[in-house]
Amino acid sequence: MRIIDFDELLHSEFQKLSTTFWSSNEIIDLTIDWLELNSTSRVLDIGSGVGKFCVLGSQISDASFTGVEIRKNLVAEAKRLANKLELDNCVFIHSDVRDFDFQEYDSFFYYNPFCEHIAIDEVIDNTIEFSRENHRKYEELMFEKLKTLSVGIKIITYCSSDFILPRNYHLIKTNGDSTLALWVIKNNDAI
Repeated sequence: MRIIDFDELLHSEFQKLSTTFWSSNEIIDLTIDWLELNSTSRVLDIGSGVGKFCVLGSQISDASFTGVEIRKNLVAEAKRLANKLELDNCVFIHSDVRDFDFQEYDSFFYYNPFCEHIAIDEVIDNTIEFSRENHRKYEELMFEKLKTLSVGIKIITYCSSDFILPRNYHLIKTNGDSTLALWVIKNNDAI
C-alpha cells in the first residue's frame, strides 16, 4: 500500500509543519529510485522528524529504513505511524547524531537537518538551542562521521547546497534545480 497523503495520518500539530520540514512525495520517490535499494540495503535518515522519508520509503522498497531524531515527540509520532501501517522495515531512534554510529548503514538521506539552528522564523519548537555555533558544530561532526565510511556508500543531500562533504564523495547526479544530489564514495581519500 502506498500512502497518497502522508499529512492526513499526522496529528494536527505536525500537519501544519509539513510543507516546511518534511520532504515531498516526489523527492522521496526520486531518492529511493536513485539509491537503487534492495533487501540488504540499510538506509539512515539523519534528523528524521516525523518519519515521512522512512515511512514512505519503506512502502516502496524492501530496504531497511532507520530514522534518527533528537526530538522525542517527533520520534513518538514516527513510531505511531510505522506501527499503524504495520511497517516491519522501518524503525525510529531517539538520539542525538553525536552519539549515533553510522557504520552499519550503506545509504543516507540528509535533508538539511541542522538548518533550524540558524532559522530566523520557521522552527518546529523551542526544544533545541538555536545558534550558528551549534549549526557549525553539527555540520563538522557530520563531515567527520561521513569521512570514516567505506567506498560505495551513498548519500542523498536535499536542500543542503552549503553542506560540505569529504572529498572522497563524488557527485553522481542532481535533479533539475540541483536541490537534490546523489553522492557516492569513490575512494578512501577523505581528507
